[in-house]
Amino acid sequence: MISRTYGWVQNPSDFSKLKLVVQLFDATSTHYQHVKNDLVKQYIPFDDIATHLLNKLQKNCEAFTYLELVGTSKDITGKSPKKRSEAVADSLIQITILPQSAQTTGKKWTDNWTSDGYLRWALSLNFVQHNRETDVCSLTSLGKEFSISPDNSEEELAILRKALLSYPPATQILSLLNSATKPVTKFYIGNQLGFSGEKGFTSYDEELMLDWFKTGTIEEQKKIKTDIEGTSDKYARMIASWLTKVGFVTKESTKVATRHGIKAGFQEFKITARGSHAIKQTHGSSKNARIDKFLTWEFLAVDGDNRNYVRSRRSYLLKLLEETTSFAQLLDKMKQLGFHDDSAIIENDLIGLTQFGIRIERSGNQVILKDKLVDFSIPALNLTKELKHTEMDRLKATYMKKTGLPMKYIELLEIAFDGKRNRDFEMVTADLFKHVYGFNSVLLGGGRKPDGVIFTENFGVIIDTKAYENGYSKSISQEDEMVRYIEDNQLRDTVRNPIEWWNHFDENIQPDQFYFLWISGKFTGQFHEQLTSTYNRTSSKGAALNVEQLLIGAHKVQTGDLSLEEIPSYMTNEEISWE
Repeated sequence: MISRTYGWVQNPSDFSKLKLVVQLFDATSTHYQHVKNDLVKQYIPFDDIATHLLNKLQKNCEAFTYLELVGTSKDITGKSPKKRSEAVADSLIQITILPQSAQTTGKKWTDNWTSDGYLRWALSLNFVQHNRETDVCSLTSLGKEFSISPDNSEEELAILRKALLSYPPATQILSLLNSATKPVTKFYIGNQLGFSGEKGFTSYDEELMLDWFKTGTIEEQKKIKTDIEGTSDKYARMIASWLTKVGFVTKESTKVATRHGIKAGFQEFKITARGSHAIKQTHGSSKNARIDKFLTWEFLAVDGDNRNYVRSRRSYLLKLLEETTSFAQLLDKMKQLGFHDDSAIIENDLIGLTQFGIRIERSGNQVILKDKLVDFSIPALNLTKELKHTEMDRLKATYMKKTGLPMKYIELLEIAFDGKRNRDFEMVTADLFKHVYGFNSVLLGGGRKPDGVIFTENFGVIIDTKAYENGYSKSISQEDEMVRYIEDNQLRDTVRNPIEWWNHFDENIQPDQFYFLWISGKFTGQFHEQLTSTYNRTSSKGAALNVEQLLIGAHKVQTGDLSLEEIPSYMTNEEISWE
């Protein structure tokens, strides 16, 4: 079986290019003939690949493998290119999508990454179907309708609207916008889109991002606008742009007063009257107006070593919801199928499926599926322990029960040990301090600044987050960094550091009420020596906080067992344990 990921798309947005990709599977289309008669010969320099593809096209074949469609990345010699610009075409979608730079560079093909994005898009909207046993893609009946519809016609637009209204993430976004009282950003949408608490579905807090944008350097402001967003925020931005093109949503520009003057802020999205009518009708009481929701097994998780297990668990949940409305029966039937996950994990799946765009209502022991789903298949997998991260799932379930925190914060248990997710660790931790602990929390983002600061009117803390696979151990260079931050705050010398990040702290905080805090998954070796040494060099007290205690502290603040004003008493140059 070939396990591919689709259902979620971050980059493609041109419907006309999407249509050309769909027409690759329709031998009657003009584009198919153009590919067969011209494009393969002109732009694929490898004789063996060109001959193979032409043989299929000349037979009017309408089914192609993933490799034939997406291709690879290689230079004219067949080797991995040193630069992306040196890659040449070796697949059907690569020669179908004309790059934006074609006019200036003369390059008439795209790369395999973009090709994969367009194929995912066609699969996600049910224009193309994928056989996971053979890795072959072919046209669906809806795809055929789209292929033969006149370009830029009302018929084409109607097909695109129908496809989007059957695509669960699009309906989730429309529902969010329909209930919003004002235009909202991608961060607002992303925070309520998809399977929160997973690597592929992280969203950054809107308030934190806006504050950072207002106070960041000019270089940071550019990055914040173009590069810094969670994965769910990317999905939100892209899907909202599709909805804009079909008339369901409008985009609005914003202006923000920043330390560098008035700047264009984050785009905001608002539902139109047409969009509001469409989502109400689609979800309404009239059976004739309702549109069945389309999904496949592949939609239901995008990342992680155990994604196939998770996809199957969620797929069977949906199948069972079509049979029963009892949560107790649901758990029992899942166990009969071999899914012995904690009930907290199943509860979280139901939340995730709702944020994915499937309407599920929960009332006591009742769980009601409100949508009709297009039938989909679940591959027969050996759901062994190898497919499931038993220890991490058990730990997440434990902390969900122990703290009652939303899954996006429970995700920190995993993020904290992933060195590739330092930015996510920094963002979600700042979010937790702001919205659960109740601190004033400010992202600073590094670059002669700490990761962030938290404070009340009485004390302030300099924060440094470290995501390491095996935990955080003593490091002289990182101790030096923290010492520099502490001294910057103590001296407040604009010649020494013109960024003046310390101005975020409340001006009433006394000089001896500033602390430092390292946060990581766990602390190893002689890390306590780094805490003591930092104190000895600066006369400023601090502490270390592992991710489990970070979550426990949040829970204790929520329940009133810990007040913010007690926290300075824990700054004893040791690792904190609230329990």
